[in-house]
Amino acid sequence: MAEESRDPRRRFGRNRNQGAPRDRIPKLPDKVPELKPGTCHICQKPIFDMSTALADRESPEPVHFDCAVQRITDMETFAPGEKLLYLGRGAFAVVTYQPGSQTLFTINRKIQWEKEGSKFDWRKSISQRLGL
Repeated sequence: MAEESRDPRRRFGRNRNQGAPRDRIPKLPDKVPELKPGTCHICQKPIFDMSTALADRESPEPVHFDCAVQRITDMETFAPGEKLLYLGRGAFAVVTYQPGSQTLFTINRKIQWEKEGSKFDWRKSISQRLGL
């Protein structure tokens, strides 16, 4: 008797054919802002992936991540065993890994590359494109 009253289309408390409610589906923007490649302030070459760019230390212009790393390695002197690590939010650190480990490290000094809390126009256009 229990077999007859069971609906084969229902599984786990909802109808299989029923999708997400229409009012909960986010709407896409009508027009997505065009994202143009920027120019690196250090090497003057185009930056094709602006999401990986950092702001220059002296100006708000974008620079390649690799150009920023190269500039830091040129400015800093590293002791034996020290390495450069990107912490995020425009900050780097000079670290020393513990012997036999590539996950445990000690931060020797922090290098703030971008000004904390700064908003850049070229980064705002990326955020608008991603819908953030």
